Amino acid sequence: MVILDNGVLLHEFRSLLSNGYLQVFVWMVCGDIITGLCKGFFIKEGNSTKGLLGIVKHLLVVCLVIVAYPYLKIMGFEPIATSFVFFYIAVYGISIVENLGQLGVPFPDWVKDRFSKLKDVSEKEEK
Repeated sequence: MVILDNGVLLHEFRSLLSNGYLQVFVWMVCGDIITGLCKGFFIKEGNSTKGLLGIVKHLLVVCLVIVAYPYLKIMGFEPIATSFVFFYIAVYGISIVENLGQLGVPFPDWVKDRFSKLKDVSEKEEK
């Protein structure tokens, strides 16, 4: 059984504000929310149920990362904690690219070929 010192835990939670990885993660989440809202507005597929579920999902992921990161770091798993944050940065980056592609932002063909949502958009444009 591992017993954690509350002072160390409090210090780790306070240091989250200055952690560059987590700042990038939070900005990626905000970017995904903004591009998702723009997509819903401009493509005229706005749906309050989808939007609410999306916001709840984003908040749960942010809470998961903010709680798990300090605990993993304290227990000596900092590389895993950092990989955990990088994974979510990549997931949100992919989502942002998909949202921008569906909004009509041009991407090279090699990018479109790797994203199924962008393939669907480019196939619709060709028809």
